[in-house]
Amino acid sequence: MRKDIKSIDDITPDMYDELNAEIEKDFDEGCHGNCSSCSSDCGEPEFPKYAKRLYAVAGGKGGTGKSTVTAVLAVALVKRGLTVGVLDADIPGSTLPHLFGAEPGVEKKNDKMLPKPLPSGVKLLSFNLISEDLKEPVLWTTPDTSNVVSYFYTGGAWDGLDVILVDMPSGAGDVPLNLFTSFPVDGTIIVTEPGELAVIPTQRYIALASMLMSTPVAYVENKALAESCVSDGLYTLSPRCVKVAIPLSAELSALGSEGKIADALVPELDPVVDLIVNAVASKK
Repeated sequence: MRKDIKSIDDITPDMYDELNAEIEKDFDEGCHGNCSSCSSDCGEPEFPKYAKRLYAVAGGKGGTGKSTVTAVLAVALVKRGLTVGVLDADIPGSTLPHLFGAEPGVEKKNDKMLPKPLPSGVKLLSFNLISEDLKEPVLWTTPDTSNVVSYFYTGGAWDGLDVILVDMPSGAGDVPLNLFTSFPVDGTIIVTEPGELAVIPTQRYIALASMLMSTPVAYVENKALAESCVSDGLYTLSPRCVKVAIPLSAELSALGSEGKIADALVPELDPVVDLIVNAVASKK
């Protein structure tokens, strides 16, 4: 990737075709954004790697169920024998502590925040675990929000985990840009829903992730109205991308509202679980 590009501000419209050509060439040659297995000099993420695999669970449109998918996926991975941490990067719109029914409070040890151990076995760090008043709006600038997300990563005691899942905020804005260029992301899990309203924001996010060398490894069509994905053909996805559909479910929604998301059974996510389990095994 061009070394003169340090941020999104350095990208001009006349560079898009050249960048897309470079991304396609790199992907075909085996570069899927996993710098830990690469011997090239294209650059390393800014932050250290605390888990064998780190995935961003993301999407361009709000309300698609990214947090629910993150939570269910995390619990499923624990049931497969992995140690799993979840970093809540959606600070203004955080729902993960509520989904898990997690009590507030985070302990510290040696100046590090201890990700909160939940009964499900998942370890969680979220701003909502330490916020004094959850009803107060988070009136921070984008750089401040990005800095807090970075602090939760670098200031958390994540060492030794198999997997970290990052629940991303919606939209292809500055926070995702900073995270993708700073965190050692091994791949992106795109979460969307059927319908025309989701198409443009979802494609924008896929383009952003691909441009920043974190090509989507999985595509989840949540709230699906059919047993198979009906919208994946609308997007530019690699043939290697695992595609699954989660049916629209009142039961799943109710479990999340009641703080019992760890009790949810979503077998449709098994192919994504298999993908991550196999990726972790390859690091041993």
